[in-house]
Amino acid sequence: MNVLILSTQNPYLTSGIVAYNLYNGIKSKGHNAKVLIRYYGKYDEADFMSMETRLDVVKERIKTKFKRLMDRFPLLSNKVRTDPEYHVQDFDQTREYYSTKKILRRINFKPDAIIYLFQQNFLTAKNLFELNKITGAPIYWFLMDTAPLTGLCHYSWDCTGFTKGCGSCPALYSNIENDQSAINFRYKHKYLSKTDIHIIAPTEWQSKKAIKSLLFKDKPIHKILLSIDSNVYDYIPKIQGKKNLGIPANKKVIFFGSTSVDHKRKGMKYLMEALHILKSDYYKISDNVLLLIAGNFESDTTFPFEFKNLGLLKNSEQIAAAYHAADVFVCPSIEDAGPMMINQSIMTGTPVVSFEMGVSEDLVLTAKTGYRAAVRNSIDLAKGIDCVLSLTDDEHEKMCETCRTFAIHNYTFNISTEKIIELMRRSLKL
Repeated sequence: MNVLILSTQNPYLTSGIVAYNLYNGIKSKGHNAKVLIRYYGKYDEADFMSMETRLDVVKERIKTKFKRLMDRFPLLSNKVRTDPEYHVQDFDQTREYYSTKKILRRINFKPDAIIYLFQQNFLTAKNLFELNKITGAPIYWFLMDTAPLTGLCHYSWDCTGFTKGCGSCPALYSNIENDQSAINFRYKHKYLSKTDIHIIAPTEWQSKKAIKSLLFKDKPIHKILLSIDSNVYDYIPKIQGKKNLGIPANKKVIFFGSTSVDHKRKGMKYLMEALHILKSDYYKISDNVLLLIAGNFESDTTFPFEFKNLGLLKNSEQIAAAYHAADVFVCPSIEDAGPMMINQSIMTGTPVVSFEMGVSEDLVLTAKTGYRAAVRNSIDLAKGIDCVLSLTDDEHEKMCETCRTFAIHNYTFNISTEKIIELMRRSLKL
C-alpha cells in the first residue's frame, strides 16, 4: 500500500512530529509512505518532501517583515481584526496555494491512501476533492484541532456555528451572517461533500464535535489515539529521574508547561489559583513541593512554591526527562484538542491532573492514572494535585505503573499504526 501523509508542520518539531511517527509506523509494517510538507526544510528521509524551495523561504520572510511594518500603521494595513482566543490562522480558506497538478508532480507516485494532518495555509477543500478524484485514494483527515470542522477558527469554544454553516463569527467580532467564516464554510462543504473522506479523531472530545459538525456528520468518523514513542518516553524510577535533573529525592515535584499565565485557552489562571490553594493551611504538602516548569514565563511571575524553570524544552528527550522527575503533571487547559503532553506523561508513568477536557476524557482516570477535575474549578484542581501527592510511596509507585501499563496497552506506535492500517484496508477493501 502506498500512503501519502500531508502536513503543514515540520515533522521533526513540536506537534509536527505526529507526521514523523505515522511515517515510521506505516513503514515498519511493510508499506510505502511519503510525507509532503508545505514549508521548506532539510529532511534526513528521502521520502520527506516540501512544496516550498529555499527561495520561497526568503520571499516569505520579506513578506512577513513588510506585513509587520504595515501593521504598525492601521490605516495602511489590511490586517483583519480577530479574537486571538479562537486562533484564526488561515482567514481565506478559498485561497489556493498550490494547484493539485503541482502537488501530484511533487510527490511523483500514486497513493492508495492519503492522510491529512495540519491544514493551515496549505491545501484547500478543492485540493482534497481533486486528489481523491484523480488518484482514487480516500482522504483520512486526522483532527489535530477543530479547524477542519469550522469555517475559520481552530478552537470554537461555546460557538456552535460549525453545526449549521458558521456566519456571525465571534472570532471576527462579526454580526454579519455572510462573513468570511460562512464563505469558507460553503466552499469547504461544496467540495468535501463530494469527497471520499474519513475523519480520524484522536480524542472522544473531538469525535463528539465531528459528529455534530455540518461538514462531517454524514462521513465515517473513527477514534484512534495519537501514538507516543514508548522508547523515548520510557519508564524509570522517580528517584532516578529527580537525580538526573539535580532535584532532591524528598521533593514532591509538580510539572507543568506554558509560555504565559495570561494564555486563556491553556488555563494557567486556574493552575495559579490551585497552587495558592495548596499553599493554604488546609493542605499539608506545601513544605516540600517543587514546581518544575517548562516554557518562557515572564520574569515577574510569582509562584507560591519553590520552582525550577527548565525554559523551552528543545527535544523529546528533554521533555521525557521532565516527566521522569515529576510526581505529577498538571494540565489546566480549558479548551484543547489534546494536549499531546497528557499522552506523553502517562506513557512515562507520570500521573496527570487535568480538567475534563480534550484527551483527558480518554486517558485521565481518577484514582488510576491521575485525577480529572471539573472544568474551570480551581478548588477541584487543587484537590486532584493533593490526592496524587498525598499518596504513600507504594501507592504512588502503583499509580505510576498503572499509567505506564495503560499507555502501553492503548497507544504505542504499534497499536495506533495497526488501527490506522486496518482502517485503510477496510475502506479500500484490501
